[in-house]
Amino acid sequence: MASNRGAGEEFPSKSFRSSSGGWSGLTGNTWPYLVLLAEVLIFYRFVLFYDGYVIPWDMRWDHFPIATFMAESFRNGELPLWDPFTYCGRPLFANIQSQLFYPPTFLAIAASNWTAADDLLYAMEWQSVLHVFLGGAFTYVLMRHLGTSRAAALVAGTIYQLGGYFPSQAQHLVGTDVAGWMPLTWLGVLALRKGWDIRWAAALAFGLAMSVFAGLPAQMAITFTACGLLAVLLIVFRLAPPRLLATVLGCCAFALLLAAVQFIPTAQLTFLSVAQYRTDWLGTGGGLPLASLASLVWPNYYGIFDLATYKHPWDPTFLYVYCSWGGLLLTVAAMTARRTRESAMFALLTVISVFWMLGDQTVVGRWVFAVLPQQVQIGLHPEFALAVFVLSMAVMAGLGAEQFLRRPPLQYAAVAIIALDLTLVGSGRAMNAFPIAIEPGVAHHHFDGHPEILNGVREVIHRTDPPARIDTLGDSLNWAMSAPLMKIPSANGNDPFALARLIQVRLAFCEGERWGRWYEVSWLDSPVLDLVNVGAVLSRDPLDAAQVAQARFVEAPEVPGHHIYENTEVLPRFFLVGRVRRAGEMAEAVKILHSAEFDPRNEAVVEGDFEFADSLDAGAGDVRVVEYSPRRVVLETDSPAPAFLVTSENHYPGWNASIDGEKRPLYYTNVSFRGLPVPAGRHEIEMHFDPPILKYSGGISLLTWGVFALLAIRSRRSAHRKR
Repeated sequence: MASNRGAGEEFPSKSFRSSSGGWSGLTGNTWPYLVLLAEVLIFYRFVLFYDGYVIPWDMRWDHFPIATFMAESFRNGELPLWDPFTYCGRPLFANIQSQLFYPPTFLAIAASNWTAADDLLYAMEWQSVLHVFLGGAFTYVLMRHLGTSRAAALVAGTIYQLGGYFPSQAQHLVGTDVAGWMPLTWLGVLALRKGWDIRWAAALAFGLAMSVFAGLPAQMAITFTACGLLAVLLIVFRLAPPRLLATVLGCCAFALLLAAVQFIPTAQLTFLSVAQYRTDWLGTGGGLPLASLASLVWPNYYGIFDLATYKHPWDPTFLYVYCSWGGLLLTVAAMTARRTRESAMFALLTVISVFWMLGDQTVVGRWVFAVLPQQVQIGLHPEFALAVFVLSMAVMAGLGAEQFLRRPPLQYAAVAIIALDLTLVGSGRAMNAFPIAIEPGVAHHHFDGHPEILNGVREVIHRTDPPARIDTLGDSLNWAMSAPLMKIPSANGNDPFALARLIQVRLAFCEGERWGRWYEVSWLDSPVLDLVNVGAVLSRDPLDAAQVAQARFVEAPEVPGHHIYENTEVLPRFFLVGRVRRAGEMAEAVKILHSAEFDPRNEAVVEGDFEFADSLDAGAGDVRVVEYSPRRVVLETDSPAPAFLVTSENHYPGWNASIDGEKRPLYYTNVSFRGLPVPAGRHEIEMHFDPPILKYSGGISLLTWGVFALLAIRSRRSAHRKR
């Protein structure tokens, strides 16, 4: 029950009378959590309990195919470190968005493998929904720490889990997972203002580490930054000593050590991928459009609930920031009434979060972005600061309910009204529950609901083993994104961590820029298209017959809604050449590869020093594929003279080779691929993927988790002794 407090007084932390406080008193009753869980289950009832609805877009086209590949790898007793189906191969372990090391993802995959593989998407939807509940539950605990009643804490928890961010960003599994941990990190910062407590420091570090493992770098960076900002504001408002900032920064560093097994490989991949070029196209930083603020009072002002008629230029999922009329009124009331230092601090944090999420839509946002170093700029997505805004509003609304709705019946009525409002407005919309009937999607056995489409493509590419790759010219992006799900290898992809070298190869037959991640074929007659083993090009509309014939393509039998053009001159994945053209660095290799004189059938562009005498019989030599799996390739070569083995398999740190059991170095070949010189005669060549960075980073994480466990045990023993 709230009482009148003078300005400058702070809410008493009911369970934190000393720095040794813990969760007792905050989590004593389970019924508030059951209320929050019921709200979430009702809100997501369509995807959880009704047939015919799924969480749409990225959940199905991006996260689900990767998870499918991971699930199958685990069933086969293998670690899914390398995806051979996308982009001519990519390092899945280093791609943070795969969530390879995130425990809830592992549990979802394990549950699916234990029941039925067809349940994987459903398990992933449960994973997302339970993280929404996790965010609401942690917000409830956060408010109880601030001294509010259970009902006021439920107001805040309801707004965070049902308002703005989670309903609009459901497609981003990684984003919802990260946002679920944000209130815990704020709780850790607030608890540490009372003084050093190893348990709360551990809670903060754990929440931040889970934010890293959860897999959205932009949301992770926002979570870390929000913790630092909260610490600074606590110090500025004289609610914490200056040492709090050092404590929080120390917890951030400890969290990165806990998550080193993911963080370090991802950092390496960032600077080997197009992510390093993000500032080339980013402009002044990005952010939510100013128009999104209209949805605070009129959630469907721009017609985002009916995508069939939506015609505005903005992403509709970033035009929904609605937190209920009740939440808005309570927030405004808490901001304008007599305030404690805590409520004034959170009011300022709410205002800051508005500018933060709007990004370059404001002068402040453009100025801040301009002064940041490039290494920071490439990781910024200010629109995801929407989660900070919604959490700040939730806290303010909870404080408003505590101050103005003094009687418990009024506070509980507010919970019911806000939950009903947010559910009626936001639940079951296209952004969080999409009808399968409108968009059948892709599975291993059908494309857009038609099995004959996949059967037709497979008939063309399976003329070789391993099968040839596909590419598109005016066809669906889903061919590139769902390759691991369909098991139809693609030379294309749509990944912010696309390898920079591979994109340079694609620019030999695609029109685009170095920072792009998905480009369709522009020139069918490019010999580099043959080099990357593209055996079929797909198009929704028929292509010019003369152009197709000139480029040595023939049309295969038509399938529903698609045309398949078979490449009659496609080069195999592995072959021998007798000529090598040296390149000192990637730029020189790219120049040669893009030149009209380059002949991929008889020569290779190689970076690196090694002895090789060009063979006059350039075409001599055979290669037979003995074994092909994601992390291991075994070949048998037979050539009358020394030759150079050319592949269309991406090279990456961690790929190693041996000839007849003797280790040999691999060289960047034709800009992006693996290659090596092979002696004359018959030989067995093995390539295997064993990235050393995974061992080093995994060792750091393992050691840090060991320290974490020892500190937890010591803390528990200390607490028992005090009792």
